[in-house]
Amino acid sequence: MTYLKIDLGCGSCKKEGTIGLDIFAQPGVDYVLNLETEPLPFPDQSVDYVYSSHCLEHLTNPTKLFAEISRVCVDGAKLEIWTPYTWENSAFIIDHKLFFNEDHYLHMCVWFVDFWEKILNARWLLKEFTYIVEADILVELYQSKISLDKAIRYYKGVVKEFCVNIEVKRGYKGETIQPKKFFAVQRFAERYLIPSKNSKNIKENELNEAIEWLSAQQ
Repeated sequence: MTYLKIDLGCGSCKKEGTIGLDIFAQPGVDYVLNLETEPLPFPDQSVDYVYSSHCLEHLTNPTKLFAEISRVCVDGAKLEIWTPYTWENSAFIIDHKLFFNEDHYLHMCVWFVDFWEKILNARWLLKEFTYIVEADILVELYQSKISLDKAIRYYKGVVKEFCVNIEVKRGYKGETIQPKKFFAVQRFAERYLIPSKNSKNIKENELNEAIEWLSAQQ
């Protein structure tokens, strides 16, 4: 059976090989609808790939759309969602209503999976984050010897946009997985794994030393 591939909020830049949906009628849009309030015009379990680029940040609440995505997706369907990154100036331009970061997806896919499984009628397995970091910023971080993992967690204006790759699973009983993190200088450039240090695994003496040093700064 041949399944559908769709592009949500495609505008005039629909991804090749997909069916385009947008709120405005324009070249490349196959279905005109409000993604936030109207159901997707596809049968249950008829889609195996969902793409969306710079659409979700224009919605007030995408929960209903997420449930619709689950409804139309087959078991094992892949989701590729691009948005501006919260801690970048362009995330806050006019008409942007949501400011996406990792926590939106970790909340659904890692932290509160039982709660979200009731809403989505499926499990969403968060496989990867991809961060687009422009070349001049990478060079500046290198010159300052600041790791990208640290820069993403604590600094503003490092990531231009980011992508999540999610797999939709039905009846999933496996373990909750932690996503891998990658970076690239642009969407279609080579991706590189971001080594991640778990800052939560700290020793008690390190915490005490940090508290003593920080409180002494006053």
